[in-house]
Amino acid sequence: MLPVDTGFDVLTYCISLMPEKPFLIPIPNGFLSAVLHSTRSRRIVILAHGHTGTKIETGRLFVHTARALADAGINALRFDFFGSGESSGDFCQMSPNTEIADLKRVIAWARRQGYNSIGLLGLSFGGAVSICTADQAGPGVLDALVTWSSVPGFRSWRSGPDTTFSTKKSDPNGHGKQFFTDRPEVDVPDAYTSLTIPKLQIQGDDDLPGFREQFTEYFPRALKPKRHTVIPGADHTFTLWPHRRRAIRETVKWFERYLS
Repeated sequence: MLPVDTGFDVLTYCISLMPEKPFLIPIPNGFLSAVLHSTRSRRIVILAHGHTGTKIETGRLFVHTARALADAGINALRFDFFGSGESSGDFCQMSPNTEIADLKRVIAWARRQGYNSIGLLGLSFGGAVSICTADQAGPGVLDALVTWSSVPGFRSWRSGPDTTFSTKKSDPNGHGKQFFTDRPEVDVPDAYTSLTIPKLQIQGDDDLPGFREQFTEYFPRALKPKRHTVIPGADHTFTLWPHRRRAIRETVKWFERYLS
């Protein structure tokens, strides 16, 4: 029975019993909206969504993945970057560096909660953000990294406005000028090849033009343990179930192996 107390928050009590808990992470300029898929372990994977995406992701990709991780006994945290989904801010305020700062704050939150083995899973733009965040975090903070269809580099990708990237103030997904300039000093290739934590990149052979080819150029220089899996026929977000199931299955196995 619920305690009978006029000060008892029934909603908070019910949420605390849920295996998938929505909550907010405070940040200096607002909050990040998040969902924690909780287990009894002290291992956690933080999922970083893609450009214009959300913590649900295309076709509920991140929901399926987080639940698979939880089924394997690994906590999973999905969140919306600042200006995306249900988080504070507008999309035009984001940049690669603001998303790196967001991810650092989520990692700090996880450490404060006592999670002692932390992995990152980043999709597309979120993959590049995860790589640069892992590089900036330094040794001992993160234990494993998985990227899906990662943007291969910020410097060579969308260096200025074009016909496909709106900068119109009337467009909810329009970009501010800082998007094209506020980028990490160490770009994705150098960050990736300097990481000592285990790294898995999964993408399809029908990924976006240039993504797989550019990643393949610097992957040989990356430190072991590492793996690059290319799924035949898969697109950028693993739209079809056979491709999606394989990406999720290999991701869960990687984290089971390297998160202690």
